[in-house]
Parts: sequence; C-alpha cells; structure tokens
Amino acid sequence: MKNINIDKAQHGILRFQFSSDNKESILVDLDFFDELLPQAIDFLEEDSSKAIIFEFKDPAVGTDYKVLFEEAMAWQVFVDRLNSVSKRISRLKGFRKPIVCIVHDECLSAAYSFASMANYILLSKSKGKLGFPETKFGLMPGFGGTINLLQRLGAEGALNILTSGKIYQAEDALKLGLANLLFEEEEEGLSLALSWIAAHKQLESESHLVIKEAEAEYFVNLSSKINRAIPSQLAIVQVFQDSLNENLADAYELEADAFCSVLQRKEPLAMLRTQYYGTADASRMAAAVASFPIQKIGVIGAGMMGAGIAYEAAKAGFDVVLRDISLESAERGRAYSAKVLDKSISLGKATEKHKEIILARIHATDKLAEMHNADIIVEAVFEDIALKNQVIAESANLLHEGGVFASNTTSLPISKLAIASKNPSNFIGLHFFSPVDRMPLVEVICGKQTSEETLNKALHFISKLKKIPIVVQDGPAFFTSRIFFNYLLEGISMIQEGIPLEQIEGAARLAGFGVGPLAVLDEITLDLMVKVYEQLPKLHASQQRTLSYLKKLIAEGRSGRRSGKGFYDYPADGGKKQYWQDPDIAVSKEIPSTDDLKKRLLHVVALDSYRCLDEGILSKAIDGDIGSVFGLGYPTHTGGVFGHIDQVGLAQFVEECKGYAAAGEQWEIPQSLEKLAKEEFQFYKGFDANSFGIRD
Repeated sequence: MKNINIDKAQHGILRFQFSSDNKESILVDLDFFDELLPQAIDFLEEDSSKAIIFEFKDPAVGTDYKVLFEEAMAWQVFVDRLNSVSKRISRLKGFRKPIVCIVHDECLSAAYSFASMANYILLSKSKGKLGFPETKFGLMPGFGGTINLLQRLGAEGALNILTSGKIYQAEDALKLGLANLLFEEEEEGLSLALSWIAAHKQLESESHLVIKEAEAEYFVNLSSKINRAIPSQLAIVQVFQDSLNENLADAYELEADAFCSVLQRKEPLAMLRTQYYGTADASRMAAAVASFPIQKIGVIGAGMMGAGIAYEAAKAGFDVVLRDISLESAERGRAYSAKVLDKSISLGKATEKHKEIILARIHATDKLAEMHNADIIVEAVFEDIALKNQVIAESANLLHEGGVFASNTTSLPISKLAIASKNPSNFIGLHFFSPVDRMPLVEVICGKQTSEETLNKALHFISKLKKIPIVVQDGPAFFTSRIFFNYLLEGISMIQEGIPLEQIEGAARLAGFGVGPLAVLDEITLDLMVKVYEQLPKLHASQQRTLSYLKKLIAEGRSGRRSGKGFYDYPADGGKKQYWQDPDIAVSKEIPSTDDLKKRLLHVVALDSYRCLDEGILSKAIDGDIGSVFGLGYPTHTGGVFGHIDQVGLAQFVEECKGYAAAGEQWEIPQSLEKLAKEEFQFYKGFDANSFGIRD
C-alpha cells in the first residue's frame, strides 16, 4: 500500500514523497503513473514553478507479472492507457525544468522507469538498488524506461542493462550511470537535490533522441549484440533504431507499442512461468517441509563436485568433513573454497573475515572415521558403480541415527546403489551440477525404497543451500542426464548422416543452446560418454551405432579436447579450435536446412522429456521445464521442454517428429502422445499447468 505525501510548493519546488504501509513495497503501476503525472504536469505549467522532487522512501517495485499479463488481455484499454502515459512523460520532460528523484532503497522495474524520468537521480549508498529484473524473463521495460535509459546511457550502455536482468547495488549503479550521485545519511538526499536544482535552473531541450557520432558504428550492429530468439531483445533494438532523431513524444509511443507487442508473445510468459514462478514454487516447497536438524555434513570425494558441495554446505553454515583417499587431495578440495571466496572478495561480495569463517567449517581428511555421526553424507566419487558401491558400503554406517546418505551421480541407478548402504530407505540421489557454486539446480532422485521422510530431509538440506530442487524417480540416467544424452546423440547422428559439423553446431547456437552437442562431447570427453552408454541397462539401435562410432574415434586418438582432438582439432599452441571432417564419412548431398537442424535438436530433447513424464520419471511438466533450462541449458526463450512443445503446438510437434523417424529410434512417438495430440492437449494454460493423465 503506497502513501503519497505532497509538500506544498516552496520557492517553486514541489516534493512528492512515496512510502509504504506494513513494510510492503511501493507498487508502481499504471494507476501510479495516472495519479502522479497529471499533478506534476499541472504544477510545472505554472510560471512560478521551478522544479519537482520525487522521493522513494521505501522499496519500490512494478506490477506483479501475472497481473501485468491480465491487464494486457484487455488489449485496447491497456494500449490506450500506455499511450496516455507516454504522452504525459514527454510533456513533463518538455517543460525543461529540473526533475530530481531521491531513492532510499531498491527501486526496480516500473518504479525505476518512473525514477529514470528524472534529470538527476540520487541513490542511498547503503540500501539503494536499481534495475530492470524483468528483462531476464523476456520482458522489456515500459513506462518510458527504455527511452529514458537510452537518453541517459547511450545505445551501448543502455542495451547492456536492458538485456542483463541484473539488479545493481548502489556503487555499480553509479559507475554504470543508472544514478548520478550517492548519499549516506537520509537527510542528505534532500539537501543534495536542492543544491543541484539551484545550479540547474533551466535545462537544455530534450525534444529529440540523438546519438553521439562515436556510437554510430555500434548502433548499426545492434542486432548482433543480442539473443535474437528472445522477442524483447529484438523489440528493444527496434525501438532504439526507430527512435533515432525522432521527436521524443514519438519515441515514447514507439516504446509503448513495443512493450505491448512483447506481452502478446508466448516466450515471455513461458520464461516467467519456469524461471520465476516455477523456481520460486520449487524452492518454497523445499523450505516448507518439516525441519531436519543438520550440523555435520560428510562429503566423500574432494574433486570438482565434492569440493563444490563442501563449499556450498559450509557457506550455508554447516560443519563439513571433506574426505579423499589422501590428505593432499582433500586439502586441494578445501582450497577450491578459498579460490571461490578470493574471487568473491575481489568483486566486493565477501570479506576476509567471511572467508576465514567458511574455511574454518571445512575439515579436510583422509580418514573415513571422521564422518562419524554426520547428519548427511554425500558421496561424490568418480562415476563408477563398483567404486561407488565400495564407498557406500564403507561409510553408510557412519551416519547419525536418522541421517541421510546421498549419492551425487549423473546416471547410475539409485535403487542399485542403495543396496550397498544396507538401509535403502534413507538413501537418495542428489545430482548437483558443475560448478556447484554457480549452478542453482539439484536433481533429487528417489530410489524404489527411498522413504518420504528421507526425501523431506533431503529437500530441507537443499533449501538451506538455497538451491532449486526438482524431484524425479529412479530410471536409466534419471531425467536431466537422459535428455542431455539425447541432445548429444542427435549431434552424433547428424555427423554420421554426413552433415558438416559447423552446420550442426551453428544450428544449435541459433536454436538458443549455449554450446553445440559436439563441442560439449569434446569437453566431457568421448571416453566418459562411452562409459555412460556401457552402464545403461540396454541400448536401442541408434545408441549402439553412436557407441560404436565413439569407440572408433577414441581408437584413432580422437577422445576430446584433452587429447588435442575429438570432433574438433585443438592446436597445440592454444589457438582457436578447428572444425574436423571425418574422412570416412562423405558429406551429404542433401543437407537439411538450418531450420530443420534446429528443430531436430530442440524436438529430440522435448520428445524424450515427454517419455519421462509418461513413464513416471517426472511427476509434473514444470519440473521438466526447470530441469531442462537449469540443468541442460535448454534455450530459455522456450520456457523449457514442455513450454517448447506448447509453443510449437502438440499436433504439429508430433508430425514434425515423425518426419525425422529415419534418423533413429529416438524419434519413436509414444501412443499416449499421439492421443494427446488428437485431443489438442496443452501442457499449460497461461501460467498454470493443465492436469496430465492418459485418458482411455
């Protein structure tokens, strides 16, 4: 609930103070603009008026995203109101009288759009934060924010901010130009505002948007600086280009039109559903389970994964015993935490004292007995079932009564590993992603005998680590690894079909994947992929062909980046990797279009994700979307695998998948999916999931 206090004009200056009741954030929405702008315009029309001060005393945010989409459904009313706001902003700035905004706390989204109307922004050094977090979810700032930032920062600076989705602390906001000056004491903001107004009684005209000559070349290549799969980024670039040298009123109107058009696209809604609401619900679910007293964590294996898990656990306040086969290896794992903390210190995100406290919580050892009475033990040794079974059998009895034993594994069956623990009910899979300190997802895998109590304890642990959980059932490679292997499989299948590597990798990047499947294979090594295939219970013909081909390349010494060659060649001098064409495979005379290659890479992952839902590996579609985006790196603009199917349309998706049947068994369509396609089923209706079930 907002409170507005308006100081009567003194010495020609009108001051608006915004605060909130009950510690809630100030809501800046269309109503806010409609209420405040006319009052400000009426005042500045008076000959005696000199300036306006807007002051946000408490945190301020924009409209809830769901409400925003609901408002946009009343299309014509929404458009008319936005255009009215645009005209008023233009008129307000047209008076050429100083407008100052004082910000005491965070000021985000539409609230910062409002603040950015000001000629001069003063920001609290201790509590101030500015930004447009909505741009991370495929939206663009409205209410003048895009144009205001373009005026304030120029094209390059504005585009970086408008595509990052970051929230900037005061010092960074000042460096980037989002604010003009920082203040320390609360009363200082007003005195600084009055001083600036006194020195700037008449401002230069801002009737047109003009770029500096130095930015002209950058401006021409704007579209190369963005992710073109995200409509909001394309819209922002278009607004920038169309607004050049335009009347300011027209520029604001162009922004309003673009803002409305982006809200009509499927992508932002899908991105918000997964990345904002879906992750929040998953984290809330984990935090809501009954608390489980945790003091001591045991981590077995101090490699990259174990070291990362130990760091996250220590950061969460737990005492950690980090064990490896030698004390030297264990200490090396502990040193990883020091390295991460040193980087945080260099960025101003941590202190030496903070580092000292966290490192003191991590005890490196080569003695398994020091795990005794741990509340949770996580084994993170090499992905070998015999080794894991040995470690589990040796250490499971060291758990505190009622403790949880977790295996960090990408694909080994949890139910089989649990047998070695002699108490399968307290055994669970926790699949962390590398690097653990930067990857937010944890895939929680329930074995056949994992108890509900154990699941809840694991979720409680994950909530303390501030990670996002998805819960899946046991099965070959679970969910994220399974669909990831299909992504890699399709890349190898394309190579075997005679499609040049550069076209496959280029199509993957154009589809929105961060890295192409063959570059990924070289990084993880072909040997690891072979080991995974050999541990799966059965392989269909396409997987067998892939396994044989990988073994052939390994025999030729092409096992990936570490060997200097794989699907790419890696120069010994560290130069740029080169495409490699297998001389044993002729280049196809009928190479598919880039669009077809993109669809194959996107569809093959989504199709197997559906199988996971159909088979009960997944219990709900949103877990598949969260897992695919945060675990696999599935293109964010789709909202995830099921969001992608909905965007394509299920009937069309099925028909397109049938068209790729010749590529292998990975394209077989489950009968249940055919049935749903005939019923025109959608996995979601807006932000809400439709109930999923196979109907007779």
